[in-house]
This record gives sequence, structure tokens and C-alpha cells, in this order.
Amino acid sequence: MLMEITWRALFLQMSLYLAIAYENIALNKEAWERFPWKNIILGWGAQRAVDGRKSNLSASGGECTISAERKATAEWRVDLGEILNIYRIFIQHRTDELPWDAKNDHASRFLGFSVIVSNTTEKNDGVLCFKDKNFTLETIPNSINITCPIFARYVIFYNNRTNRPFPAGYSEYAYNELCELEVFGCSKFGYYGENCSIPWYEHCQLGLSDIKSGTRQSNIEGIEGQQCNKTHLLEIPLGDPDDLSSILYSFAPLFATLFVISFVINIIFTIRECRNKLRFKNQNKSKARNQQRVTADIDNHEKVDANTEYQELTEVKTTDNSIYDEIKL
Repeated sequence: MLMEITWRALFLQMSLYLAIAYENIALNKEAWERFPWKNIILGWGAQRAVDGRKSNLSASGGECTISAERKATAEWRVDLGEILNIYRIFIQHRTDELPWDAKNDHASRFLGFSVIVSNTTEKNDGVLCFKDKNFTLETIPNSINITCPIFARYVIFYNNRTNRPFPAGYSEYAYNELCELEVFGCSKFGYYGENCSIPWYEHCQLGLSDIKSGTRQSNIEGIEGQQCNKTHLLEIPLGDPDDLSSILYSFAPLFATLFVISFVINIIFTIRECRNKLRFKNQNKSKARNQQRVTADIDNHEKVDANTEYQELTEVKTTDNSIYDEIKL
């Protein structure tokens, strides 16, 4: 019983976590790269980096994007389909299933990369989220999370080997070897917050916002950035299912707290119930033993009484025989 409740609680907790977390808004979206591998039969195309698979990080695993060899630049991008609110970007690089250290050849190809977000397909029109200038073969992580709270449509991975001499450890050519690139944010335009449930305010400019707090740097009508999230809600039609789900999601922390409390109470009552059942079982065993002892005592008493009566009857017969003998004499 206790194990069943525990598994149910863990399942509900995981479901709640998934409900309130940012989702991967790049999953299975259209991807592109500048220099794809020439042999398309090998299946190393740009789409591999957004297929949701990263269990096999080798070239033969069919889960990684691999660009052409001997190129000075490497560029890859994913189209989110529309301008969306991004929070963070996750990158898993190719390892060929070998330890990720200075001896791994793919670490040298990862060094020096950049991540850019843009509303056009041109990286020069975008905003630089991250540029590696400090990692070495010994320190570059794999995988890596990059926090970049911003509105954008395209996420671009870029690397180059154009300005010699290169820093120590850098590969001679640029490569794109993404096994997975995930973009976490809100798939529903016009909302923010950790569960993407809070509607934006209509007087705020697009792209100058914080996805978690909703605070803007500026707005259309000159309202201060800190005041921007206090004026004029976007109008949502009454009865809109998205509105209902947003309201429900906004109560997620309360539901989580109530769930934890109810889970603890269920455990306490289950433990008490198990103890009561064990105590009742022990009491029944004790009663059964006592009943057996009483039954045995009664049987012993009955045997003793029967023997006594038999002995008394024997004595009476003996007396009668003695009297008869005396009369006979």
C-alpha cells in the first residue's frame, strides 16, 4: 500500500514538474546549415540536431549533425516558426562515445563557438547570447546551458577558423557537430513566467522583456520599464481554453504545496494503519494461544474428575465385596 502511494506521488510530482517547466520550442522545427556533409545517405543533416535524440553521440548513431570538412566557417540555425520568448539554450556536442577531455578530438572543434539569436536569417542582424573566449580543452563543458532571455525567431550556432594564429587547442578548421540543440521558452506568444501562464501587457515593446518577471526596459508610450508590467492586460476572450489553462497553471505552486502535504499525511496514515493491523494480528495470535491453554486446562480437569470418580467407584465395589465376604463367613 505504501509503495503504491509512493509511486503515484512520484508520478504526479513529475507530471506537475513537466507542466510548469519551459518546453523545448526547437523540437522538430526546421533547421539549416551552411556546409552540410556532401553524402546525404549518411544522415548527418541539420535536422538531426533538433530531433530530440541524444543518447548516442557518435557519427554512426544517426543522432548528430556533422558539417563538411576543411571549412573556415560553420553555421547552423533553427527556425522556431515565429518570434517566441526564449529563456535558455542547451547544446550537446558530438563525443564519438569517448571520454570528454583534452584527448577527445571533438573538444578542439567545439572551442570558440558562438550562439546568436535573431529575427532574421542573418546572424549579423541578431544578438550575441554567448561567445566562447575562455574555454580550453581541459575546461570546455559538454553539455552546456546558455541563459539568454529574449524574443527571437532564429537561434544560430556559429564557429570560425579565419583569424590565425588560433588559440591553443583550437582545431584547424571549423565544424558543426551538434548532437542536439534545445531552445527552452514559451511556445505560446504573449505570455511569460516560469510556466508561461502570465499574459503580457499591451503597452510594452516586443523583445525588451524578462521572461521570468515580465519587466520591460522600455515601452511604446514612454511608461517606465519597471511600471510596464502594471498597465493594461491583453484582452482574452471569455471562455478561451488557453485562458483557463493559464489560470490553472498560475495555481501550480499552491497545488504542489497541497500535494506534498497530502502525500505526507497519506504516508502517516498508511504507517498507522499498518501498525494497527500488525497490533490486531498479534492480539489475535495471543487470544488464540490463550484459548488453546484454557481448552487444555479444561481437558486436564475433566480427565482428573473422571479418574477420581472411577477410583471412588472402585472403592465402593471393594467395600461391597468386603461386606459380602463377612456375611458369607
